[in-house]
Amino acid sequence: MQVLREARLDHVEFYVGDVDTAAKEFVTKYGFAIAGRTGSGIHSHRSIALRQGGIVLLLTQGLTYSSPISTWVRKHGDGVATIWLRTPAVRAAFAEAVANGAVATLKPAERAGVVTAAFGAFGDIRHGLVQRRDDDAPGQLPPDIVPLDRAPAAESATFRTLDHFAYLVGAGELRNAVKFYESVLGFSVIFEDRTMVGGQGMDSQVVQNPAGDVTFTIVESAAEPGQALDFIAEFVRNNGGPGIEHIAFACPDIVTAVGELRQAGVEFLGAPGAYYDMLPGRLGDLDRHPLDELRGGGILADRDHGGELFQIFTRSTHARNTFFLEVIERVGAKTFGKSNVQALFEARKAERDQRERL
Repeated sequence: MQVLREARLDHVEFYVGDVDTAAKEFVTKYGFAIAGRTGSGIHSHRSIALRQGGIVLLLTQGLTYSSPISTWVRKHGDGVATIWLRTPAVRAAFAEAVANGAVATLKPAERAGVVTAAFGAFGDIRHGLVQRRDDDAPGQLPPDIVPLDRAPAAESATFRTLDHFAYLVGAGELRNAVKFYESVLGFSVIFEDRTMVGGQGMDSQVVQNPAGDVTFTIVESAAEPGQALDFIAEFVRNNGGPGIEHIAFACPDIVTAVGELRQAGVEFLGAPGAYYDMLPGRLGDLDRHPLDELRGGGILADRDHGGELFQIFTRSTHARNTFFLEVIERVGAKTFGKSNVQALFEARKAERDQRERL
């Protein structure tokens, strides 16, 4: 598994029903810049590449009803479809993945000096492999994308990197999903937890690649029998199966970032006032951000052996309410906000109750 262990995150591809509308939201609300588009010689789909900091997103729309992209969107709605990994040897990495049990979806092919391949992950998520001539340079545009004449400015980036993906699976599927990443891609489990809030809860395991730049928080429902559908089971139902519920973007100053995002029209899930009343007793004095700034911004906080963590979740604008974003700032912390799970459960429940009243 030597070649796959060297793979690093290249870009994230969304399948969408309307690529222009999807791009507009990322650009106007989240500060991404359009870096390129598919050329005139491609007739099966349209793609727009977006860039911010070290993050590259690819939004792709199928151009026919029978397109596999269109079929995927009809089943799941807009969402993360393929997570592309950069490797110096696609053919060897692909052979390793298939030998370890992955199902091939795109055999290795070369065009214009770029080699690509893909295989299925868990559910309908795929992992793509890409190999370029200049393999060590991150932030390059995806294959078949024609760059714009003027490159986007990097100095204004709110987000620097992609911190992690939240991967929600059906009850009883957590172990198999983790096993896939361990056996096929050589990921390691770096954290695991069970959290219960009343009769609802979740089991989670966090897997990470050897390079440390691809991290999945894989989650399944741990609700007790007879409990109402929790947000994990609701996601799996509405998404048509397992999938990526949210992506966490890392930023250097979450208070500033949240203020800028709100001004741009981004809405966030709130936390009750009692959360902030209890925060000093739970965490003590925080070094990075004072309590009044966290309360004013609706930002959650946690601490582990490595340091402090601050996070906030956007209100979903997805038609099925199955995808949203997280903004996260780490000040040495290595974990994922275990103490904030109850606040997230309560916020998602309040959001669902509000939708049902409309």
